[in-house]
Amino acid sequence: MSSTTGIIFAADATNVVAGAFNSLWLAGHWLGAADRGRRFAAASLAIVNGGIATEAAFAQTLFLAHRFGWAQGPLFGPVPWLAARLPVLAGTLLLSMLILRRAR
Repeated sequence: MSSTTGIIFAADATNVVAGAFNSLWLAGHWLGAADRGRRFAAASLAIVNGGIATEAAFAQTLFLAHRFGWAQGPLFGPVPWLAARLPVLAGTLLLSMLILRRAR
């Protein structure tokens, strides 16, 4: 494995681990927060971070499949493609709702 491939792999792996850690910590904060606004914010950020971890894992899988000549076709199917992106979309929309609610 070249150093560039190693760096790409490490960057995606770090995103997966950090996003999953953040998501779990924020989910715990969501469970423990008394204030409704803070609970909503923690849930939104937990979903965004979970989505970041999911997208990084998907990107890593796609990169490795390309790099090592593995079958890539299944990764471009609607189910894996949407599963990798919908958590970030959900979290982003929740954050937008939080911002709009605070702007009122």
